[in-house]
Amino acid sequence: MKRIEAVIMRSALDDFHRCARQLGIFGFDLSEEQTKLRDHQRLAIAHDCTSDTTSRLKVDFAVLDEEIKPSIHAVLESVHPDSIAIFKFDQDTRPKMATPRLAIHP
Repeated sequence: MKRIEAVIMRSALDDFHRCARQLGIFGFDLSEEQTKLRDHQRLAIAHDCTSDTTSRLKVDFAVLDEEIKPSIHAVLESVHPDSIAIFKFDQDTRPKMATPRLAIHP
């Protein structure tokens, strides 16, 4: 399995929902992408556009290895992300718990 992380414009979220539904992806993580802009850049952007259209979201979802190429292609064509990355997905992401020790007294 692979994990795909795409950074998309907030305005493309509906396109991503449609694309994900077509791919059979019904679970994904969505978070706001933090950008580091200088104050004068923020003012220029705020003057030209509203924050809803310029803010970016990060979408994370998992796909099977054999579905990676068609999934990436569909997201690129439908959503036009700012960036997209593929990561190896660890099957067991739960933290390992320490095994309790039994005290045996003779």
